[in-house]
Amino acid sequence: MVNDIQNKIIIVGGGLIGELLHMMLKSKGFEINHFTKDSNVKNRTFALSPSSVDWLRSLGLPSIFFESLSEIKSMKIFDSSIKNSVTLNADDAQKQVLAYMANEKDFDEAIKNTFNNKNLKKLSTDFNIKKKQDQAILKLPNGEYIASVIIACDGANSKVREKIAIDLLRHNFNQTALSFELKVKSEIQKQAFQFFLKESILAVLPIRQGLVSIVWSCNSNFFTKLNGLDDKSIENELSQIIGNYYKDIKIASKKESFPLFMNSVESIFKDRVLLVGDSAHFIHPMAGQGLNLGIRDIIFLEKIIDRKNYLDIGLRGFLRKYERARKEDVSQMGFLTLGLNWIFSKKSSIVTGLIEKGMGVLDKSKFLKQQLIKKAIS
Repeated sequence: MVNDIQNKIIIVGGGLIGELLHMMLKSKGFEINHFTKDSNVKNRTFALSPSSVDWLRSLGLPSIFFESLSEIKSMKIFDSSIKNSVTLNADDAQKQVLAYMANEKDFDEAIKNTFNNKNLKKLSTDFNIKKKQDQAILKLPNGEYIASVIIACDGANSKVREKIAIDLLRHNFNQTALSFELKVKSEIQKQAFQFFLKESILAVLPIRQGLVSIVWSCNSNFFTKLNGLDDKSIENELSQIIGNYYKDIKIASKKESFPLFMNSVESIFKDRVLLVGDSAHFIHPMAGQGLNLGIRDIIFLEKIIDRKNYLDIGLRGFLRKYERARKEDVSQMGFLTLGLNWIFSKKSSIVTGLIEKGMGVLDKSKFLKQQLIKKAIS
């Protein structure tokens, strides 16, 4: 028999991952106390893998959300010369799509329409976490909450991770990402572009006909230059890169910027506290896999819960099993983004020549493309 404490879980952290985690755990019969700071839903666009979308369907999100998703069926990747490229097509791997584009506001609304989270509580900045025998305790100024486990999904700068002193390794890319939406005229549909340029990495992601999302990861000097330009000048810079594919380029949203780094942790749990999502791992946005990694965290947690080998999911054995299940996926994605960033940021003529040859080999190899696509959409 499951005792009262074993059936209780505390979630710290809001956002999409926090809400999705709450939905999954609630569906398994757990009693949830959910704490978060003020939610700030932005007008960001995310790439969702087909496997992520399949799982979201299983949660019962409304059909109107899935109808709003924009399909990506191919991606064209360029090196710094903008002459050599690799094209990845869903057809190469016998898949229908490579990814789906989702708007954060639409995503948040779909979750709220499916799941009315009445247990969401405001998290005080003055909190502490304690362990007592078979309990995890969240201590707040106005009282304390007890559960079998505390699950933290409070972001890359996790306060929970800091409170329980889990060691963090941070790699600073010395880059800043600039993101915004762009109105365009083009016959191109369902195709994304990625340009590995000398001073930046530019991703162009279709939202719908005539509108694309820009994520421009810039080194320090180039970001300083862009940040000092007006919209028209930035549009001219973009036209030099993507002008062969898009015409009448016009910035259509507020520009947002954020520093780029990669986080990894020594362990994703300590005592009865578990880290998921960005609090456990944070990678470069070039792969478009940050949100997907968080969703896969929840999927794997659900799979281990469904095996029903543990009545108490706060036990070290359960948390260790989950950690082992996630290690390979997270490590591979981290190494991939770190490696790609290193390779394409090198200005050596030898490295440039190797990149050109490598891209030529990849573009001609259906097998290599299939393996790359398989990893990207898993």
